[in-house]
Amino acid sequence: MTTLIPSQFIKAQQYGVLSTHSLSESGYPFGSITPYIISSEGDIAILISHLAEHTHNIEANPKVSLTIFDPKDAENPSAGARVTCLANVEKAASETELRKDYLHQFPESEITLGLPGFHFYLLKLTKVRLVAGFGQVKWLDVKQLSL
Repeated sequence: MTTLIPSQFIKAQQYGVLSTHSLSESGYPFGSITPYIISSEGDIAILISHLAEHTHNIEANPKVSLTIFDPKDAENPSAGARVTCLANVEKAASETELRKDYLHQFPESEITLGLPGFHFYLLKLTKVRLVAGFGQVKWLDVKQLSL
């Protein structure tokens, strides 16, 4: 059995399911697949439009989760490794480096990055739930994770 290193797992993936607290459907979470990058400061960074439901939800409640999984586990996803990152989200103060890094990871995003109203948000992790396989489930403090 191989040991899963959460920080390496997060860095190796490119997408996760972002869940925010829904404003339009009060009391329910709202989730959708979201691409992400890791900022030079070690935060998970996402790009979303000012028109997006996630943006409105974040403005009302910045507590989110991002569940990251390996798409190679699609045939049996419940047996695959995954992490759920709990975080407080804040709008990035500076986007220059994030734009460059995002374009490098997602070259097809060049048109989107040129549109007005798209901004980067940083997930400031508070805790991580690791599922590394059967019986290998635990909460990790952010200090145990180095992105």
